[in-house]
Amino acid sequence: MSVRVSDMRTTSRDFQRDFARMKARARSGEAIHISSGSEEFVFQVVKPRTWRGALRGKGKIKGDLFSTGVEWEASR
Repeated sequence: MSVRVSDMRTTSRDFQRDFARMKARARSGEAIHISSGSEEFVFQVVKPRTWRGALRGKGKIKGDLFSTGVEWEASR
């Protein structure tokens, strides 16, 4: 079962006045369409990018991740 949240339309003036409420609605998954004159903007939450998705297919790791290939010894 999925919940479909409808998009909301508002003016830039109302958006600025009720920013906290608009931010809460966007957090719940709703896209807010803001009209200002002849322009229209969309306010919504963006999923953060992960390293796993950003680096997928970009390169391969060869060898040991924790080894630099240089022999070393700790001294006091």
